[in-house]
Amino acid sequence: MQIGTSDEAYADAFRDVDGVVCSSARPGTAVREPGGLRISGRWSYASGCELAEWAMLSVQLPGEGDGPPQPAAAFARTRDLTIDRDWHMAGLGGTGSHTLIGNDVWVPDSHRLDLPRIAAALSNIAIAVGLFAPLWGAAHGALDIVVDVLAKRTSPNPAHPTLADSPGARRNLAVAAHKIDTAERRMLAIAAAVDATQPGEVLVAKERARLRMDLIAAVRECRSALEDLLDLHGSTGLDSSNPLQRYWRDFAVGSRHVQFTSHVVEEDYGVLLLGIDEAPSGML
Repeated sequence: MQIGTSDEAYADAFRDVDGVVCSSARPGTAVREPGGLRISGRWSYASGCELAEWAMLSVQLPGEGDGPPQPAAAFARTRDLTIDRDWHMAGLGGTGSHTLIGNDVWVPDSHRLDLPRIAAALSNIAIAVGLFAPLWGAAHGALDIVVDVLAKRTSPNPAHPTLADSPGARRNLAVAAHKIDTAERRMLAIAAAVDATQPGEVLVAKERARLRMDLIAAVRECRSALEDLLDLHGSTGLDSSNPLQRYWRDFAVGSRHVQFTSHVVEEDYGVLLLGIDEAPSGML
C-alpha cells in the first residue's frame, strides 16, 4: 500500500507497538473535500474495534468524469465512529467483530491510502491462507489438550487403566494428529506459492484454483480432526470451562468464512479444468 501524501497515517496508527488497529473491507463512501475526505458507512466484521484506537476502512472514491468508483482506504480514529455491537456468534466471541458506523467523518489526505491495483486473485489467496492459519492453530490447540487428557483419563474399557493404554484410542489420536499435520503442510505450501510470486506477477487461474482446493481440503481435515478429538475426550470437552469446546466452536464459525466457501471453489476448479470459463466466480 502507498500512502496518499505522507507516512503520517502509519506513524500515528503504529506509534505504540502494543496499539490495536482494526480494519474492515466492507466499502463505505467518500466525498473529496479540500485537504481530505468525508467518509460515511457501516463497516462490519471490524475485529478488535472495541480496543482499537485507529480503524483502516475501505471506501469508494467517486471516479473521474463518468469513470467507475475507485477503491481506497482511510485511517480514521475509532473515537470518531460508533460501534454497533451486532457480533452474536456462537464462536469467535472474543474477537469483538462488531460493526463500525461513521457519518461524514473527516479524514485528512495524509491519512488516506491509495491502494495499488493488485490482482484480486493473488490477494484473495493470501487473505484466505492468512485466515486459515489461526484456525489451524485452534485445531492444534485441541490436539494438545486431548494428548494431555489421554494419559490421565480412565478408560471406559476396564481392560485399560487409562485411555492412553487403549490401542483404539491411540489409533484415533494418531489419525486426528495426522489430519492436522497434513493440513499444516498444505497451508505452508500455499503460503510458499504466494510468497514465491514476483511483484506484479499473477498466478494462472487453474493454479489459483488448485491452491484454493488445497485450502478447502485443509479446512476439512482440521474439522474432521476436531470431531475425532472431541469423541476421544468425551462429553466433558463440551463443558463451558473447557477450552476444547472453545477451539471447536471458534473453528466451526471461522471456517464458514466466505473465503472457505467450498462449493464455489470446487465449481471454479471444475469449469477451469474443462476450459468453460477463465474467471468463474471472481473469488480466485
